[in-house]
Amino acid sequence: MASLHLTLRITYAWWVMPYLRAVATFAWLTGMEPDCAKLVETMMRGVKFEVVSE
Repeated sequence: MASLHLTLRITYAWWVMPYLRAVATFAWLTGMEPDCAKLVETMMRGVKFEVVSE
């Protein structure tokens, strides 16, 4: 029986983590909840998924 090894490689742009920190900081400062749909939409622009077969 043959085996197949797949690896999911996730990379993100340099601005994704500072963006998430800024959203969390402003949400905490204002006491408001961020719009999760907009947050995910913006964040996914900077995240790349790649399946690597070995």
